[in-house]
Amino acid sequence: MRKFRADYSVIPWATFTDPEVARVGLNETEAKERGIPYEVSVYGIDELDRAIADEAAHGRVKVLTAPGKDRILGATIAGEHAGDLIVEFVAAMRHGFGLNKILGTIHIYPTMAEANKYAAGVWKKAHAPQGLLARLEKLHAWLRG
Repeated sequence: MRKFRADYSVIPWATFTDPEVARVGLNETEAKERGIPYEVSVYGIDELDRAIADEAAHGRVKVLTAPGKDRILGATIAGEHAGDLIVEFVAAMRHGFGLNKILGTIHIYPTMAEANKYAAGVWKKAHAPQGLLARLEKLHAWLRG
């Protein structure tokens, strides 16, 4: 008989209020209490095309990551269909892929799930290699003459 061990660190929960709230992993309060360093990336759902079209343009996606890395420590979503949207972060945490993989995944346009991709984009923009970008800008300016 095989034995299985449950991974309780990746159990999501949702509260079906208006707006819905869903979470997996750590939130900021828990990370602070445990002394776990983290970075926060937040995407406002009010900018999402599908949310605007559905007149549900309120809420946000908040993701905690290890400093300087795309490894997800936790995610909280407040807004329409939060309980459905959290699943992508549950899969990422359970199977060890980070925000770069979420950002590189094609999401159907326009859907609420794009909010997860845009939250990953917020993280990526904050971690863009500024030195390299400055050198490329100089190179492009030189090439343009």
